[in-house]
Amino acid sequence: MPVKKVIIDRANRIYQMPPGLLAFVKTEKKLHLLKRPELIDLASFAWPIPYEEDQIPDAEGLRPASRERLNRLKEEVVDWMANCHHVKLVADKEVFIGGRISKLLHNLALAYVDNGDVAFVPDIAVPHYRQVVTACGGEPIGYSVSARNDWHPVFDRVQTRLGRVARVLFLNSPHNPTGATLNEKEMADLAWLASRENILVINDAAYQGIPDRTPTSFLSGQVGKKVGIEIYSFAYQFGLPPIPFGFVVGNRDIINGLKAVDSLVPSFVPDYYVTMALQAVRQFPSATLRSQRNELRQTLAEAQKLLERLSLEKTGFDTTPFLWAKIEKRSNSIGASRILFKRKRIFTVSGSGFGESGRGYLRFSLTAGRKAYIDAARRIKQKTRLLRGKDDE
Repeated sequence: MPVKKVIIDRANRIYQMPPGLLAFVKTEKKLHLLKRPELIDLASFAWPIPYEEDQIPDAEGLRPASRERLNRLKEEVVDWMANCHHVKLVADKEVFIGGRISKLLHNLALAYVDNGDVAFVPDIAVPHYRQVVTACGGEPIGYSVSARNDWHPVFDRVQTRLGRVARVLFLNSPHNPTGATLNEKEMADLAWLASRENILVINDAAYQGIPDRTPTSFLSGQVGKKVGIEIYSFAYQFGLPPIPFGFVVGNRDIINGLKAVDSLVPSFVPDYYVTMALQAVRQFPSATLRSQRNELRQTLAEAQKLLERLSLEKTGFDTTPFLWAKIEKRSNSIGASRILFKRKRIFTVSGSGFGESGRGYLRFSLTAGRKAYIDAARRIKQKTRLLRGKDDE
């Protein structure tokens, strides 16, 4: 007896997801009659710190970390927050050790965003924030991040009727891709506003370890810990290899919600993650992190030479491993990135992938390294106005 094929449509939230940053240019290999030059990837973010020989785990290191070891790491995080940000924390109640930042964001959304709930997200940002809100059935509403305010967020929308029903506000300081950071007063003003409107603030502080001068923590003010939390990456903050390992600090009630969600599918934390993290936190800023900061500065210098040849203008701030560049006299960033890819085999990220206000910009990843930018500049042999047209999309 023939069996009818079952056709099951995907959940509607899948179709509502914003596209990924690299979705605007297809990079799959195709058969070409003529040999093409190698692709120079200046788009992808790949944390460049390698594993050392003594960091390769043995069988014992792959076992789950004990509660005692995790508690020891929490205590080190508490000491670090006190020394670096002058924030007092209680290790067992206000620190959570878990997986990568994207998973921590998703678990926080699962804990605090219900169907139909409003959650504020930056107008220009990586898609993670909109994705996790959409995945949990919430409604992501953008707050302004634009060149008009030198890329600093404006929270006017939070003070409207939307703010009275919103549950969560996602903040990203230092901001990817622009590098903008909120100062102490701006953090305090946001914390006061969130307290008045009863909104939970989640600050993605992934790149706080990149600049030499540590950016302001959302928790450093008197109100910050009462309304919010911060998420960090052990790798980016302390100069470790790219291990999917992060931590959350701040309001204990929010941490409790995160723990409740994590208990459904517990994070696997191998013991060797904890070993590396303990050493790195104690040595902050480590020689490896200082070396990486210096390498990013040198890469930025080479990247600016490439921008000059492409008639692009550097904008934003030097606080993240990215370079945010304005396209001269044009608003078509998708067309610009496609032209660079098709004609010069140089891969960049279109600013449109971050939001509508990013249409006239391109993002370059400094983790590509100095050599990649030197090679790209050689491929653009002379200053070009290749990107001046408006009909390439």
